[in-house]
Amino acid sequence: MLVVAGCSFEVTPGAAGGGADDVDAGVDAAIAIDGSPDAQAAPLPLFAASNQMLHELDLDAHTTRLVGPIAPPGGSPIDVDGLALNGTMLIGLTPGGGELITIDPATASVTQRKTLSPAGPLGGLTVAPAGEIGADAIVFAGSGDKLVRINTATGAVSTVGLFGQGMQFYTDLAWVKGVGLFATLEQGPCFDVCFARINPSTGVATVFRSNLTGTGANLFGLSGYRDSLWAFNSAGPVLAVNQATGLMTLEFDPLIPWTEAAITRPRTTRSPGSPSSRRCACRGS
Repeated sequence: MLVVAGCSFEVTPGAAGGGADDVDAGVDAAIAIDGSPDAQAAPLPLFAASNQMLHELDLDAHTTRLVGPIAPPGGSPIDVDGLALNGTMLIGLTPGGGELITIDPATASVTQRKTLSPAGPLGGLTVAPAGEIGADAIVFAGSGDKLVRINTATGAVSTVGLFGQGMQFYTDLAWVKGVGLFATLEQGPCFDVCFARINPSTGVATVFRSNLTGTGANLFGLSGYRDSLWAFNSAGPVLAVNQATGLMTLEFDPLIPWTEAAITRPRTTRSPGSPSSRRCACRGS
C-alpha cells in the first residue's frame, strides 16, 4: 500500500457525545478488565506494519517497539498489503495479493510463502476466529468490488459476494470478536471513503459512516484488537472507532506511517461509547 506523505492530524476537543469532527475527542471507550487469571497476564501486543517494517504496540503504555524488517531469512524486506493474526503467527499479502506469507511475530521473519489462485488484486486481511462463523477460522480479504475468502492450506481464493451499490474495497478489513466484519470502502454511497459492516456470508456492505475525507481518508489499517475497532492513520495516529457512529477518538500518536495492522487474542474489552479512562495529547497540524 502507498503511504500518504505530508498528512496532518488534528483533534478538536469536545464534550462526551461529540460532534461531527473527523476525530471526536468526546467519543471514547472505557477499558473493562476481565478478572480471570488469563486476563491478568502481561498486556498483549498489537502488531502493525509500516511499509516493510513490523512494529509491536502497547496500547496501555502508549509505546511501540520495532520488531524488524518483514523478510525471509537472508532475503530482501517485503511490503505487505494485508496483515492479520492466524493462530500464533501473522499472515500477510505481498503487494497486489499474489502470495500469502507467514510472518513470525517475534522476529518479523517470513517463514512461508504460498501462491494464491486465481491471481487478482487482493488487499487487507482479517481472520474470523474458530467458533465465530463455523468450526474453523476463516481468512477474508478485499478484491475490487467483492469480499473473498482465502484457504491458507491450498492458496485457493473464492468469492463470497459483491459489496453492492458500486462500492469498492479501499484499504483494510477487521473482524471484531462477537460483533462481525468491518471494512473501509470507497465509491457508491461512501461519498469518497466510508466505514461499513460486511455480511461475512454474502459480502454485502452496510455503510455506517460515509464521507471520511481528510484524516479519515488516510486510514490504511483496521484492527479488531480487544474486541473493539481500531483504525491506523497513515500519518501515525492510532484511533478507536465507535462501531455505531464511526466517530474516531485518538488513543495515541507514535508518529509512524502505518500501512497495516493485526491483532493478538483479546485480554480486555472496550465498550464503545462509554467514558474514557485515558486521554493522550496529539500533535497539532
